[in-house]
Amino acid sequence: MKKLIIITSLLACFNSFAQDSTKAKPKEWLGVLTLTDKFTIETNWTSTDQAVVGEHFQRLIKMKESGTVILAGRMDLPLNDPEMKGLVIFYAKDEKEANQFMQDDPAVKAKIMQAKVYPYGVAVSKCN
Repeated sequence: MKKLIIITSLLACFNSFAQDSTKAKPKEWLGVLTLTDKFTIETNWTSTDQAVVGEHFQRLIKMKESGTVILAGRMDLPLNDPEMKGLVIFYAKDEKEANQFMQDDPAVKAKIMQAKVYPYGVAVSKCN
């Protein structure tokens, strides 16, 4: 009986080591977006800047539809409020992919917004 328990335990250990890590469930991440200084002043916005933010919004919708984005939104504060932030909760396999996801945002590329990424875990959600 002891041998059977030992063999079963060893097989379980080997199986856990042998699992394909590429099939690991993606992790949740929190992307925090802040406006760069220039864009905290409403009169500095051009129609081109507004179009870029439109692309940013359309990308978030597309990523929500594909299952990458869980939710996204912004604080309902004036642009010049230092606490003003946008938040994106999304899936990525690791920190590198999470950072790349945020850096690929059109508004970040255009330097309208800056992005930071944090590991996150949704505990309660209306979305599920």
